[in-house]
Amino acid sequence: MSNFTCADCPVKPCCTHDLDKLPDFCPTRETCDINNLQYYSEEELKMAKNSALTESAGYCHQTRLEETMAFAYRMGYKKLGVGFCGGFRAEAATLVKILRENGFEVCAKVCKCGSLSKSAIGVKDEEQVRPGQFEPMCNPAAQAEHLNDEGTDFNILLGLCVGHDSLFIRHSKAPVTVLVSKDRALGHNPVAALYLSDAYLNRVHTFIKDEFES
Repeated sequence: MSNFTCADCPVKPCCTHDLDKLPDFCPTRETCDINNLQYYSEEELKMAKNSALTESAGYCHQTRLEETMAFAYRMGYKKLGVGFCGGFRAEAATLVKILRENGFEVCAKVCKCGSLSKSAIGVKDEEQVRPGQFEPMCNPAAQAEHLNDEGTDFNILLGLCVGHDSLFIRHSKAPVTVLVSKDRALGHNPVAALYLSDAYLNRVHTFIKDEFES
């Protein structure tokens, strides 16, 4: 049973507090010393509370954009950072406009800051999206550090690539939320791959084997 996780749980007793129904592999049973508030700082407890208040106030009728602004307002965040993909320039301009209209100070940084060649990180010309052209690398560490220098209270990610978003989050001093997750193939709606995994996108079940191990 050690390979089972919460995703395998058929009863979800942690949601109903039916603790007598906890499966043997349940982390609420096995690591109850972890499942308390000792790991939260005072600021993190404030974030947890305001996240819950934002959830209940906007449940099923506020968009993620509205919830992001509501959370920032509740937390008292005044200066917001936007880390955006170069392919989302139009969306970034709209987002910054809306945030400013709602009273926030905004600083936005594009992923290509520094204009460094992909060759600097070992990407060969034939491995580029467009071989034969100068192709700048995404530079999420610098992107985050620029926002750190600006002293942002809260950073919003807009369409960063897989992995680049991870690097941004690692380097950001301010808390980070994701407004848009990039998925070029699905119109930036990555959950559709799960909904279609047993139909039009059943290839995802053997993706690694087919793409990398064949």
